[in-house]
Amino acid sequence: MDCHKVTDDQPAADRQTTEVEEKLSALARLKSDHRLGSCGEEPDIDALVRFATSPEGLVNDEVRRKVWPLLLGYNPLKKAESTETAAWQHLPRHKDEDQVRLDVDRSFIYYPKTKDQSEPQLDRRKGELSAVITSVLRQHPILSYFQGFHDIVQVFLLVLGVDHAAAAVSRLSLLRIRDFMLPSLEPSLAHLHLLPSILEAECPKLRQHLSQTQPFFALAATLTLYAHDIQEYSDIARLFDFFLAHGAVVSVYFFAIIILSRRDELFEIPAEEPEMLHSVLSKLPKPLDLEALIAQTVSLYQKYPPENLPFRAWARISRYSVLKTTVGDFRQQTLYDGVEYFNLQVAQLRRQRMRRKAMATLWKHRRSGGRLGLAIFAGVVAIWLARGGAESFAAIAIRRMWERFRAEISDVSPFRHRDLPDLQKTETSLKMANRGYDVVVDVDDNEASRTVVITESPLSNTRSRATSAIPTSKKILNFTPQVRSPDSSSSAPSFPWKFSNLSDFNDTNSSKITPDSTYQPPSSSSGSSKRYLWTLSFYAQFFAVDTSHVLHRCLSALVPRRPFLDILDGNPDLYGPFWIATTVVFILFLTGTISQYLASHHDKAFVYNFKLLSGAAGLIYGYTAIVPIALWGLLKWFGSGNAPGESHIGLVECWALYGYANVIWIPVALISWSPISILNYVFVAVGFAVSALFLTRNLWPVVSVTEAKISRILVIGVVAAHAGLAIAIKFLFFAAGPAAKDIPKGDEAEKGEKMIRALFGM
Repeated sequence: MDCHKVTDDQPAADRQTTEVEEKLSALARLKSDHRLGSCGEEPDIDALVRFATSPEGLVNDEVRRKVWPLLLGYNPLKKAESTETAAWQHLPRHKDEDQVRLDVDRSFIYYPKTKDQSEPQLDRRKGELSAVITSVLRQHPILSYFQGFHDIVQVFLLVLGVDHAAAAVSRLSLLRIRDFMLPSLEPSLAHLHLLPSILEAECPKLRQHLSQTQPFFALAATLTLYAHDIQEYSDIARLFDFFLAHGAVVSVYFFAIIILSRRDELFEIPAEEPEMLHSVLSKLPKPLDLEALIAQTVSLYQKYPPENLPFRAWARISRYSVLKTTVGDFRQQTLYDGVEYFNLQVAQLRRQRMRRKAMATLWKHRRSGGRLGLAIFAGVVAIWLARGGAESFAAIAIRRMWERFRAEISDVSPFRHRDLPDLQKTETSLKMANRGYDVVVDVDDNEASRTVVITESPLSNTRSRATSAIPTSKKILNFTPQVRSPDSSSSAPSFPWKFSNLSDFNDTNSSKITPDSTYQPPSSSSGSSKRYLWTLSFYAQFFAVDTSHVLHRCLSALVPRRPFLDILDGNPDLYGPFWIATTVVFILFLTGTISQYLASHHDKAFVYNFKLLSGAAGLIYGYTAIVPIALWGLLKWFGSGNAPGESHIGLVECWALYGYANVIWIPVALISWSPISILNYVFVAVGFAVSALFLTRNLWPVVSVTEAKISRILVIGVVAAHAGLAIAIKFLFFAAGPAAKDIPKGDEAEKGEKMIRALFGM
């Protein structure tokens, strides 16, 4: 899209003189009618805005002294609306008064002309300028002075005089240039980010050409309302007529017009040289055709209002910014409104700063934070499951929906006689199991009769261990087939087998365990007794323990007196292993940090190494989760527990065994921060010995059922993997001694340490 010239709707040159004369006559009539300053009739602000925007503006300072206060929203002749400036000398000093004094000494360089004023007159003006600025700052101590503010104030001082300048500058500071007087420069920079959007709307090619150049080149001009760059008093007074008649955003549009007027010059500079483009754009062209620029600014503003700018630039501006609060009927705002807007902007800036700081911190520690967040999430889920969260309304609803879906899509066929014996046998087995009988075994299967051997065991645990001999008793249950009458009118299926010898089971006095009268055989249409992998109830069973169980298992892991698998008693949990691993992670980070602090030289500030936290999480969680899976897979591969009567171990039991084995690392980590390196070696060695002995003692009955060679290799692998964990804990967290940093390392040692740290993200 090619750039097109901004339309210039200004009158022809031969009509300007006539319009100026007509404007002077109109202003004279307004003055004679007392409509510019009387206490009775309100002034015609719309007419004043048109006069200030039209060529030559308000013409002279006599008119400006009447009109500027009205354009700022107050009438100097009404005492209730004027700003009280008396007795400001008794107010507390402002924090920026020293900088004000330095800037005032550099003022009045371009205007008034030096030849038109003597040295005493110049000193008097500087004193008046200092008094106006100081009075405004002391009366409004929330304002922050910025360099260039004195350039704006000196224009008001020359136009309005010392008696009326302070009131006008107070309203200007709080209601028109408030963004520039905040504690931060960020709102001022937000003004500049409108420039690319304005250029994109009018000339995309030019905006693309300047895309590598940040718009900071316009900061000095917009910050001082161009008073710092324009050297002619008549020009800056004329420009202030235009700015005071419109909202604060017109100063940004005015600079955009200056850029567009220099497009040919800018296209000659390569886009790959942003420094040169910045240097050119930071200086205003001379001379400035103000009347043409003002007319083009008005046209551009009407053509592309701020709310229609591309890139959502206007939406990114704070709603408390002067760019938005000076839109519409803004002249009704009071100084109290300005103070309220100021406080709201400060609070917003504080929140934005805290948000950026938090995001920077999160990004810096994103890896460790992600692992920590995952651990916390898993902990919350674990607590929720342990407290019965799986039985919540949502879980029940989801389960019922799934059961209904399965019922709709399944092909439910009538019962077949050949399937009913299995059903009858299943129900009988469940009844037997509910009364203390563990195993139902078919010993004779023919068409004439069937004999079932039921093994009665005093233990409810169904695991058969090779190392324990449990006395059992046997009962024989016989059942023979019976033929259903073909003319039976009953539609319910009848079982084709008649059971005998059921008296022993029905005789509650002869049974060791009292029959459960409340037992109901599971319905084929209900799935509530089943646990599926995708349901929360499946995982809830591994967290169904209380504090006393966990503490007892932790103590049994530290002081083993009987096999840990017997202590689990067929109810392995993941609640204890998770929180034990989490505790070890945080204690390793804490004591590792203490160890590094004691080993560091205290000639500079100590910096926390959060990589210790991510490394501890990766090491402990990874070891506790992955090694048991590998061991369980190897045991399955080599056939451990496949034969009847052999000891076996499940995956969850492996996790529980390794999880509770980590409990020894809690006291070890608490005492291994000592700067004495030999003590750390001893503590870690003790931790390794206790946990390794615990693992081998409980895994040997399961591993020994494999071939002798395989069992030895598996035990050695378990001990070696655990030794690797102990070595990693020692060198990653407690390697720093008093002079650890001063001892040269060998190539192999250094390479090994780097490998360990790289493996765990440290």
